[in-house]
Amino acid sequence: MMESNLELILHGLGGRAACLAQCMEQEGPRTLCSLNPDEVFPAASLAKVPILVELARQLARPGSEYSWETRLEVPEAARVPSDGVLADLSPELRPTIQDVAHLMITISDNTASNLLLDLVGMEAVNASMRELGLRNTRLERRFIDFEARRAGRDNWTSAADMVLLFSHIYAGRVPEHERLLKILLRQNDYRILPAYWGEETPFAHKTGGLEGILHDAGILFRAPDDRQRPLIIAALTAAQDDVPLTQLTLARVGRALRQEWLALAE
Repeated sequence: MMESNLELILHGLGGRAACLAQCMEQEGPRTLCSLNPDEVFPAASLAKVPILVELARQLARPGSEYSWETRLEVPEAARVPSDGVLADLSPELRPTIQDVAHLMITISDNTASNLLLDLVGMEAVNASMRELGLRNTRLERRFIDFEARRAGRDNWTSAADMVLLFSHIYAGRVPEHERLLKILLRQNDYRILPAYWGEETPFAHKTGGLEGILHDAGILFRAPDDRQRPLIIAALTAAQDDVPLTQLTLARVGRALRQEWLALAE
């Protein structure tokens, strides 16, 4: 029934769409919706979640030369004109790795993202995603590298992979998962899946967007102090001609999923 309702909501979009939503029960994940979960999409800024996870893994290694408090230079090669602030701040600024990770996730700063991608290494991210069981997630380019996109190199993922990665974060199978959740909970963009929920609803998530592409994925909690049985959602779209309509449609998907999830607890 849930899939039928969501298919009706998504029907008017055209293009491509996928959605997977799973409630984390004690006995295992309970799927509320599964539409094209393994279909591969350009990841857009969802690719920043694998970078965050790999960063945490590397910083947790014994003998790591870096820590969350290590201060970084922001070289000219990492600075890209885009949403964000880091490219426009003083070259003398030395933000901590924690600061840069916060900017990468909360305001999707692409300079911050390139800085951390260069720090951890693209192939290290890809190797870790394979190790964690993500079958369709691979990074092939830096952010705002449109020449690479034109050459066919992109960053890729699927709804199933995003749900799996967020489930690893929730379950503590990633080092410093509480730190990562805290960063993800400060996401500034509440216009997609959570648009009808209200900003007070705790949703540890990341959005993504490029031309014709709009994504949102994360962990929905019932209350700030209630981490039990969350709902993990990933909704991905591509080849969309009408971005405002896509945004509204995914907001309706988010509303329907949250209503169904809350009804399970009654």
